Amino acid sequence: MECNRVPNLSSYSYIRDGSRVEANATGNSPSKYPEYCKTIKVQDSHGGVKELVFPKALDLDRPKRARTTFSPEQLFQLEKEFQRNQYLVGKERTQLAKQLKLSETQVKVWFQNRRTKYKRDRSRDSESADSKSESLAACNILRLLQNQVPRPTCTSYLPPYPYSFSGYSAS
Repeated sequence: MECNRVPNLSSYSYIRDGSRVEANATGNSPSKYPEYCKTIKVQDSHGGVKELVFPKALDLDRPKRARTTFSPEQLFQLEKEFQRNQYLVGKERTQLAKQLKLSETQVKVWFQNRRTKYKRDRSRDSESADSKSESLAACNILRLLQNQVPRPTCTSYLPPYPYSFSGYSAS
């Protein structure tokens, strides 16, 4: 079911990120929104106003949970376990959580985030290796075409090519 616009809102105001924000209060005024909807009007720095509609279940007024800070000992044990096994489930996760005095959810999320970082790093390393290979290949091709000794900035693993190409002169 969609949340429809409300022409008149009884609201409270507060400032967030340089924008004026108004959210409707639960009052006696009739509303065209279903019970489960909450509206927020946002006025940007240029004066434009937008009305946003959210489910009340989102609980937008609740403060954000504090970020978990792991101790160096916890990180060492988590990393050690990750090197042994990237997917920790069941009893192993329960035991590690108890050992580190963390919740199972914290351990689970740490492993999820660590796998994401590992895949991102592997992808970056692969791209870097590909780039180096392409650079090396380009240097070797240029050297072959020009029949010159490689420049110091270009590392090469191929010996100088002693033969000339048809259509090219070694001058």
